[in-house]
This record gives sequence, structure tokens and C-alpha cells, in this order.
Amino acid sequence: MAHKPSLRDVAKQAHVSLGTVSNVLNRPSTVSEETRLKVRQAIDILGFMPDAAMKSSNAESTVIGVILPLSNNPFYEELTQGIEDSIAKAGLCVLVGYSREDIAIELKLLTSMIDAGFKGVIVTPAGPRNQVIEKFIDKNVRVGYISQTDEQPNQCSVSIDQVRGGYIGLEYLHSLGHKKVLWVSGPDHHHQSNQRFVGISQAAQEFGVELSVMKAQALDFLDGEQMGPKIIAAGPLPDAIFAGNDTLAMGIINFLASKGIAVPGDVSVLGYDNTSYAESGLVPLSTVSQTPYQLGATMGEQMVAELSAGTEHVHQHVIFQPQIVERASTAKRNQS
Repeated sequence: MAHKPSLRDVAKQAHVSLGTVSNVLNRPSTVSEETRLKVRQAIDILGFMPDAAMKSSNAESTVIGVILPLSNNPFYEELTQGIEDSIAKAGLCVLVGYSREDIAIELKLLTSMIDAGFKGVIVTPAGPRNQVIEKFIDKNVRVGYISQTDEQPNQCSVSIDQVRGGYIGLEYLHSLGHKKVLWVSGPDHHHQSNQRFVGISQAAQEFGVELSVMKAQALDFLDGEQMGPKIIAAGPLPDAIFAGNDTLAMGIINFLASKGIAVPGDVSVLGYDNTSYAESGLVPLSTVSQTPYQLGATMGEQMVAELSAGTEHVHQHVIFQPQIVERASTAKRNQS
């Protein structure tokens, strides 16, 4: 019989103490990010699973866990509403946890949900898909992915073609006559931003657009306002700004307006997500639509279908194609 990895094995693999591994699993906020990552990698390599999760029973549960990277984010709020509405029809309910984009916290949440007997868990992974999440499926806990990429995991998933989204956003701005475009991305670890940039770069090269890049520390309204001075200080305004998401774009617009810079008269601004906030801002926002509510509703429907079908279930992988939603924040470039 194969040796089942223990906490001691994980500690040895990560070159840390047994207590440190315990803290990562139970009190991740007390451990440095670097150490959490080392332990998390050791867990993946060894395929370790906490005993509590292995002992859980979920036969009578009506609870579906949802693990999201961030709170106070319009995209994830609408996505969760879609999940809730779709699974409520099956008499199930949702409890949400936030990983804060930390894979150690994500593991702690996942373990706690399984230990509590949740019937299934829907995850928007903080990092690349890992073996630990897959192992929970062997314990009759259904796991669904709202994917960061267009990969097709061994479970049900929904995703957006992010490369395509970046491409059509830049293509749209070019169609308005914008020849100089600034892409304001999320931080380096933001997988969606990285994929969108692939499509943006492809389109910029194809259409001869001069592309520049700035990185925000986070994708929220406050960071958008903080990016405003940096955009102005960089020199002449670009023809258009393509922001990493809607809230970032709206923060940028808010700052530009405070400085008397007209959107779209002086510069067009394009967002990404198409949250409900996008059409109610200071300037109704043109955006690349990800239809977050529909993403969540589809994932919820897949979870219900899998729970109903049991062993006969065939996993579904739905890839949504983004679309341009045109509003007042973009306009044709004045060539005079």
C-alpha cells in the first residue's frame, strides 16, 4: 500500500517546521507569503490531503461552497448572484469564502468547506489548477471551476476566451481611429490580465497600433484614481486607454474628469467585464463584456446537473466568447 503523505512529509519537502505547516493549513495569515507558497508547493508535489477533509460526509448537505479571489468586486458579486439563482432552483444554497488571491488561504477554505460537509465547491482558482483540489473529488465532493484560462480541467468548468477579449478590445479601439493605446493591466499575478495582453499585443501588431503598458497594483476604483496622475505624468495622452476591468476604468475616468480632461473628447476609455456598474458611471462605460451573471448561472447549472446525474455525469466545459458593448466613454478619434 502506498505511503499516505503526512504533515511531517510536507514539512520535510518544504524545509520548514511541522508547526509552520500546521499554521499554513489553519492560520495562514500568521505565515509569510513566501513560506505559504513553499508549503503549498510541497502539498501539491506530495498530494497531501488533511485528514479532516478525508473524513467528511456530505450526503445530506444542501450547501455549495464558492471560493472567489476577491471581495467587494462587482464582477464577483454578479457572478455569485448567478450561481445562487441557478442552484436555488434545486433547493441548494451558497456560502462564499475569499482567498484574497492567496493559494494557502484558498486551500484552508477548501479544506474547511469539505470538513463542514459541503456538497460541492465552486472555485475561481487563485493560482494554476492543482492536484490537491482534484483529490477532493475522490471523496465524493463535486468541484467546479470558473477558470482563469481556457484550459479544460477534469471537472465541469466555465471560462472566458481572455485572449480573444483582449484582441477585440484593441481591434475596436483601432476601428475608431485610435493609433496610440495605453493598456492599464492588473498586477503580474492576475492571470486574466496576462492572457488579455496576449490578444492585445497580437491586435496591436496586426493593426499597427502603438501600444504602451502600465500596471496597477489592484483592479479597483481607488487604484484607477491613483493611476490617473501617472498617466498624465507619462507625457501626451494616448488616443485611448484600455483598462484591465470596469472599476479600474471608472476610477481613471473619475480622476481625468477632476482635471478637466474630457472622456471621450480628449481620450477614449474602454473597460473590461460589463458589470452593472459600467452603464451607471460618470460616463457610461464602453467595455469588453464577460457577462459575469451568465458565467455564474451556467456554473451553477452544471453543478446541479452533476449532483443529479451521479456517476453518469459527463463533464461540460463552456467557453464564453466576449463581446464589445459600446457606450459613451469611447468615440471616433478626431483627425483634425
